[in-house]
Amino acid sequence: MNVQTYLFFDGCCQQAIDLYKAAIGAELLHLTRFSDAPAALRAPKRDHLVFHATLRIGDTLLNLSDDPMQDKGAFGGFVLLLHLDSPDAVDSAAELLGRGGQIDMAAQEVFWAKRYAIVTDPFGVTWKLQFSD
Repeated sequence: MNVQTYLFFDGCCQQAIDLYKAAIGAELLHLTRFSDAPAALRAPKRDHLVFHATLRIGDTLLNLSDDPMQDKGAFGGFVLLLHLDSPDAVDSAAELLGRGGQIDMAAQEVFWAKRYAIVTDPFGVTWKLQFSD
């Protein structure tokens, strides 16, 4: 048994996938568009959007989709904590994820980690990025 995160986007899921691949080395394992879904599940004029995608980030699977009803609301009440392999990886991920979003806490050493940052990406997902020995 395991628990996986599922993020819903308002028409920008493909852009999120592209960012996560570039910024944190996410590997795309699966992608289905609404055009590939059964007719009953398709959304008018949204066939190009992501019905379901799965990314692998290290040992973790992250699921993503565009919300065809566009009523997902804002992300909130959680963050994604990403353990990285080096201080430079924290700096790079923070810079790339923060483009078009915001740096909530600049990368720095903290008492529990050699390098730590908090960023909210352009899609509203907050990431805590950490490197510890």
